Amino acid sequence: MAAMDMKAFTKLKWYYQILIVGALCGLALTGVFYYFLSPMQDEITAKQKQRAELEQQVAKSLQQQKIYEQMKADSIQLAKTLDDLKKVLPLDKETAQIIDSINAEAKTAGVKIMSIGVRPVIEHDVYTEWPWDMQAVGTYNSLATFFDKIHQLPRIVNISGLKLSTRASEGEKAFTESVGATYTATTFIYHEEQVAEAAPPAKPVK
Repeated sequence: MAAMDMKAFTKLKWYYQILIVGALCGLALTGVFYYFLSPMQDEITAKQKQRAELEQQVAKSLQQQKIYEQMKADSIQLAKTLDDLKKVLPLDKETAQIIDSINAEAKTAGVKIMSIGVRPVIEHDVYTEWPWDMQAVGTYNSLATFFDKIHQLPRIVNISGLKLSTRASEGEKAFTESVGATYTATTFIYHEEQVAEAAPPAKPVK
């Protein structure tokens, strides 16, 4: 039968033979595409889609990493700023240190501290005002120098309610105690948040 079909094929004109061969080749290629190449094309398309999704995830991760690094840098800067603030806003009432600093500056400026009276503290949300009533004597120039040194102390100390009065105008004290000063010196105490929680009690051993 195949031999008869071949004989019939050979008897056809050459251009019919070419058409028949081309059609058969086209059918064969179509079959190869659908059975072999089409699944491969689908897999390639799926892989390309996965690659695009991964690239989006990588870009998102890089952006998140950039944001994280910025937040980390900001946190470090804020921690440094907080440490600097703690230097001027003490966490506790450092009475001895502050009074010693004021007395040292007074002595350097040629001013004599006559009295120091602690007043009640004034509470705020994140800090406490801690004022003292003070009296000092010296000359106009020495008192000016003293208050300037107080202004330059590491701890913030505000001077308010300053009143000057004439003291000794004659004699030896006129050169050292010609002016009296009464004022309120106020420093500020920082309230550090207590973030550490108490540990739970240990369970008894059975």
